[in-house]
Amino acid sequence: ERFAHWMLAGSFIVLGLTGLIVMFGRAFIAPTFGKEANAVILSASKIIHNNIAWPFMLALVMIFVMWVWHNIPNRTDLTWFAQAGGIIGKKHPPAKKFNAGQKIIFWSVILLGGSISVSGLSLLFPFELPLFAKTFTVLNDLGVPGLLGMAELPTQLAPQEEMQLAQAWHAIVGFVLMAIIIAHIYIGSVGMEGAFDAMGSGEVDEAWAHQHHSLWLDEVKAKDAPKS
Repeated sequence: ERFAHWMLAGSFIVLGLTGLIVMFGRAFIAPTFGKEANAVILSASKIIHNNIAWPFMLALVMIFVMWVWHNIPNRTDLTWFAQAGGIIGKKHPPAKKFNAGQKIIFWSVILLGGSISVSGLSLLFPFELPLFAKTFTVLNDLGVPGLLGMAELPTQLAPQEEMQLAQAWHAIVGFVLMAIIIAHIYIGSVGMEGAFDAMGSGEVDEAWAHQHHSLWLDEVKAKDAPKS
């Protein structure tokens, strides 16, 4: 679990940084270091970005398989939201292995990360994996443009148009996920004492577990209890 988490986290950070360099390098790197340096840095960033995408997608599949059953919403999530994760009230609400806030992070990573991966694959293979023409056809068939007061979406797109749309979608969803992950990094490190230990050493203090994940702690104790 920790291997998949850190592979996902590390690859995403590299993808985010190289993506920003590719997007804004001409505006910030070229004026400072020159056009030749900018060309070298952008070319290297592009190669790194395209190759680090594969471990990111692998880790995405791994955490989905390992954690999806722990992240299905249930009634305890309503209590967690009602108490704002412990902000309202004198103690943290009961939670299993993942609380409601962590479930939001999980599904955000799965859905947005999956969307980024699909658009990225479309950018890598624009002729083999056109994305938007087929999507627009489905949306038109469902009548979505009409519900929004829009004209029907184009269903015949050149590869260049497919890439332009994929690049825009890739960047927009990437920025949204980066904002979510920055919040996740803060809460999982300095924002909540003891939270980093779970993914750092793989162990947490029993008192911390009781405070933040009491239902999960009860399950662990029940499994470890000697059978009479």
